[in-house]
Amino acid sequence: MIGKIVVIGLGGIGSFLALVLCRYLNFTQHCKKVILVDGDRYGRENFVRQNISALEETKNKAEAQAVYLKSLFNTLTIVPIPEFVTEKNVVEVIGEKSVVFLAVDNHATRKIVSERCQRLQDVVLISGGNEISDGNIQVYIKKNGRSRNPPIERFHPEIAQPRDKNPAELSCEELARLSGSEQIIFTNLTAACLMLNAFYTIVAEKPLRYAEVYFDIERNKALPRQR
Repeated sequence: MIGKIVVIGLGGIGSFLALVLCRYLNFTQHCKKVILVDGDRYGRENFVRQNISALEETKNKAEAQAVYLKSLFNTLTIVPIPEFVTEKNVVEVIGEKSVVFLAVDNHATRKIVSERCQRLQDVVLISGGNEISDGNIQVYIKKNGRSRNPPIERFHPEIAQPRDKNPAELSCEELARLSGSEQIIFTNLTAACLMLNAFYTIVAEKPLRYAEVYFDIERNKALPRQR
């Protein structure tokens, strides 16, 4: 039984993931509560690869997506949290029986979310990220107090010991520079689709035979890795 679904990060991956996810949830009975979390705002540089319109420029990402998704899917309760995830608010954002889609572009946040999930008894964490043409998704499942696979930082020292900062610690100028970093919409879409594929396998109660998938859109390749 899913308590709530939490989408953290409404940028290139998260904005498309949230739309498809809500369409699926609107016509199924898996869960009717979706929490959208992001402290950033949309800018004109986001138009090329994020699911937004010109009317949403300068609006908070979580709030803008909540308004849009509520207009499409009336069976869902969609709650925006216009904040970055931090060590202080992560306890309120992620609770027992949450399914968490983590679509952020910094390792500091990944570590905060992963450590929170490891402290819970029942949780699903699906994390995705990418560079220009390649990326990966990772899945961590804990049920009845037992981890079914390793946490996302186990084989990724860049997450275990992040060198970047949590976005909540950055200035407006630093955030603006990050939002302008080069990415491709097709790579974002691939990450979102692979994350949703993992979600479907889990809610359909089918065996998930991997804990990580590496992908490369130029080679048209997706390689599952069993950890």
